[in-house]
Amino acid sequence: MEQVLTSLNKSDIEFHPGQIRFKGERFILMNAEALGLLSRDLISTLGRERARAFLLRYGWECGYKDSISIKKLFPNASLEFLHQQAPIFHMQEGVVQVDLQGLRVDNEQNKFYMEGVWLNSYEADQHIQHFGFVKDPVCWTLIGYASGVSTGIFGRKILYKEVTCVGRGDAECRFVGRTVEEWGNEIEQELSYYGETKIAEELEEAHRHIQKQHMMLQRILDIHCELSRMVLSGQSRQAVINTIGQMVNSPVIVQDKYFRPLSWWLPNKKNSSIDPYLIKPEKKLSSEFHLKLRLLAEEKCAKDFIVSDEPTFLNRTIAPIVLGDEIMGYLSVIHVEGTDSELRQMITERAAAAMAVDLLNEKTALNTEHKLKGEFLDELLSGTTPMEQLGKRANFMGYDFGKPHRFMLVKIIQQGKGNCLIEDQDLPMNLRNELLNIVRTKLHSSTKNALIVERRGEIILLGPSDPSGLDFQKVAKILQERQQQLFANIKTSICISREAMSIEVLQAFFEECSNMMQVMTRLGRTSEIFLVEEMNIFDLLYAGSAQEQLLTYATRTLEKLLKYDEESGGTTLISTLHIFLANECNLQRTAKELNVSLSGLKYRIQRLKDIGEIDFNHADQKFNLQLALRILNANGKINLLEI
Repeated sequence: MEQVLTSLNKSDIEFHPGQIRFKGERFILMNAEALGLLSRDLISTLGRERARAFLLRYGWECGYKDSISIKKLFPNASLEFLHQQAPIFHMQEGVVQVDLQGLRVDNEQNKFYMEGVWLNSYEADQHIQHFGFVKDPVCWTLIGYASGVSTGIFGRKILYKEVTCVGRGDAECRFVGRTVEEWGNEIEQELSYYGETKIAEELEEAHRHIQKQHMMLQRILDIHCELSRMVLSGQSRQAVINTIGQMVNSPVIVQDKYFRPLSWWLPNKKNSSIDPYLIKPEKKLSSEFHLKLRLLAEEKCAKDFIVSDEPTFLNRTIAPIVLGDEIMGYLSVIHVEGTDSELRQMITERAAAAMAVDLLNEKTALNTEHKLKGEFLDELLSGTTPMEQLGKRANFMGYDFGKPHRFMLVKIIQQGKGNCLIEDQDLPMNLRNELLNIVRTKLHSSTKNALIVERRGEIILLGPSDPSGLDFQKVAKILQERQQQLFANIKTSICISREAMSIEVLQAFFEECSNMMQVMTRLGRTSEIFLVEEMNIFDLLYAGSAQEQLLTYATRTLEKLLKYDEESGGTTLISTLHIFLANECNLQRTAKELNVSLSGLKYRIQRLKDIGEIDFNHADQKFNLQLALRILNANGKINLLEI
């Protein structure tokens, strides 16, 4: 529609010392960027909603004052004319360019409608500069001004809405104004911003909010200092958890990265079970639960953990305990009615940081202990240090080798695609930590003398085996169960040594145990628990130190038969010998197992006698032949399983 424009005459502006008057009213010339900074600081201080209400009311007052000036300048003009002058005032004041596109005024029916577009809104420009694009319109003073000036002119409450805004990424800032009655329920939210709260009250509320934040930050700082002091002074993890629980008066639970409970505090419920408070991801819980758990692991910050479709799950605030980029565990503070949620979240984050320091101290101590134990074990097993000196060091480290001891050797077999071996450098250490945890938490025997190290990709446990010591078979079974749960891509073979009654025989017993493990691995026996005391004669013989001599003996014993089979491109004679001896030289059973005729088998037996110079009536020679076959099989020279 065509606007009625009035030119800006020089007489409209008067300059006096320290004063500028515009159309008879005193004005102040202000920088638009300064107003933008004011809006930014109001939002930061009061919060977005309070700042919006403050600026809307400020705009309303500006508009209402201009409505009085407009009516004074045009005392006999129509309401429609006066409303056409209001946008012109706004433009002459340098606030915004107005494109008025629709205006309908019906005083008798108390109906009003105005629509238009704001161009070059300083408010949208400044908001984008300080906050970027947001989801809601941001021309708050302009909306307030339009509402105030139209209300002052029309005599009934008129409110405007910004339906599109450049500040939220729209192409233009478009406004629409109607009476409150015509808006109906559509204006409820905007109407709430025009309350009678005074600026002083807003500032007082902001001051109270700042005071509350200051008190909360001071309390958080005190808590952080107290927790740091406790951790650095070496107080126990349980003492730290007790302090945290008393601070928030809520159940506090610390779980490791596998969600096993480490420490907890329950207010006034000393005899209560910890079970209902634990996070149990192994249970068949909802997808919402696992999504939240994944987000927690990704974002690594404190979060309120509320699962709507899990009624038995207790709402909590959880913070991951992080060392570097690795999550070492989780600290949960259960939600209790009456506690401040913001304070709870901040305390949870500080508590998790304190736990991280505690776990770092523990990890450093364990690494130092691991290094000392590794050096001691290397010297014990290599035989490079006199036994008397090792005995003194053992006493200094707190080990009592006056009791009987055993070794437990854990071999890790990692399978890749196509059954190829792969290397994961962290696996031995992770599995060692699992074994350490089992010895500490799963068994009720004394473990003071237990020595657990990762050495050359294997894990070694050396511990007392007397009645008050370790149950090695139980430890081995629990470890294999944990390995299957946590490290499904590997297999573990475990060998338990004979009982050593003195430190002097430990080296020989470990070598025997290690050799036995090699034999079993070559025989294809993995994921088993072997006890040296239960091995058969061959296993013990081959686990000894004369392996090279045994291999030489076996090769020499079967040399002619091996050469014949190699030249003929098969394993006919070796396979016939193995099965014939296994069937106690019975022709019928051997022929059936080999699926050959009796005459064919007799021909082969004769070839064995002629080429191998074998006398099957000689008991010692038959025993030696069986022993030679097993030795070659253990060394991978032949494969009796494929014969």
